[in-house]
Amino acid sequence: MDELPIDPALPLALNDNALSQLIQGGLGAIPLLSASNEGLEASFFGRCYTYLRALLIEKDGAVAGPKPAAIVLSRAITQDIERLGGEIVHYFTATHDLDVGGRIYIANDDLTIVAVLPGKKQAHPSGVAKRLIELGLDKAAHSILRLDRGEMILSRDGVLGSNSCVKVELGAPARLSQIQLERQIWEFHRKFTQTPSGFLLCWKGSPKDRLTIEQLERQVSGLLAFYLGREVGFDLVSMENYTPHGRVDVKVSGPAMLAGIGPCALELKVLRSREGATKAKSTSVSVAAMIKHASDGVQQAVEYRKDIGATLAYLCCFDARSNDEDQPAVQKLADANNILLRRYFMYESPAAHRAAAAAAAKAGTLLAGEVA
Repeated sequence: MDELPIDPALPLALNDNALSQLIQGGLGAIPLLSASNEGLEASFFGRCYTYLRALLIEKDGAVAGPKPAAIVLSRAITQDIERLGGEIVHYFTATHDLDVGGRIYIANDDLTIVAVLPGKKQAHPSGVAKRLIELGLDKAAHSILRLDRGEMILSRDGVLGSNSCVKVELGAPARLSQIQLERQIWEFHRKFTQTPSGFLLCWKGSPKDRLTIEQLERQVSGLLAFYLGREVGFDLVSMENYTPHGRVDVKVSGPAMLAGIGPCALELKVLRSREGATKAKSTSVSVAAMIKHASDGVQQAVEYRKDIGATLAYLCCFDARSNDEDQPAVQKLADANNILLRRYFMYESPAAHRAAAAAAAKAGTLLAGEVA
């Protein structure tokens, strides 16, 4: 696996032993330290940096206008929320439509508990500092997020202590057109799921060794997210991205696509003719059950497209059924909802694939899901 790019300014800002451990495993790494001040601060600043980076990716880089936001490290988060009159933020994620600019937040070290504090929005870091003094948080470690500049200010010793400024560099990812994205998914299928491989052994074997549909869908999603991430940047592709209506199997962020396309939602479904019922035997799966399974995927893709503000939403059916055939009812439903349905047939052997490819070539057609 390729290492994530490291912002060259980060080692200069994190100039002590505990914080420098953030570098060792990539930008998202959290050091394995005890709950010392240094360990908590390293975890806290690492999470803040990751959050700001993800937020900038969602906005396609620094944007003019947003006010600075402050996140203050709390070592007693429950008591501080009650004492300061904070309101818990239940979805403090970069993909959630949250106006963070000008606000002051308190959070635990890994940002799993975040609360917004009362008061008017602050337009400048000096206003943030003044408000922290008023709240009695002037000695607390905190970070100030500058969305307008793509910068994070790290203040380990409070308002009057020393601080460091880290520039968040997003880099220049490869940008895909719609057809290029579809070609990438096809190439993934050709390499990993078109025939039984060392990665996804789901076709053959005894029933006790077979994966369930749900297990296989998670495996395909994870491998596809990794494959696309290598092409456009790991920061720009996420698996099981949480939304109000469930989890998007694979989300491709807007900066990975050509200008004007925006983010893309990929819902993945696996189709089967048989599934392991017990460790001793397998049972057949009805045609109607698979039509319903794929149709559910269409409806999920519709909701996820709304949730992430996408223009493109795909239902990618990885088809391990006995027969290579379309599902007209599912296609009709997808067309009616403007969902792009793509089916990728999973052959039982390389020989079966070669025979199908030869027949398609003779007929002048393409295999299911193939991009010329």
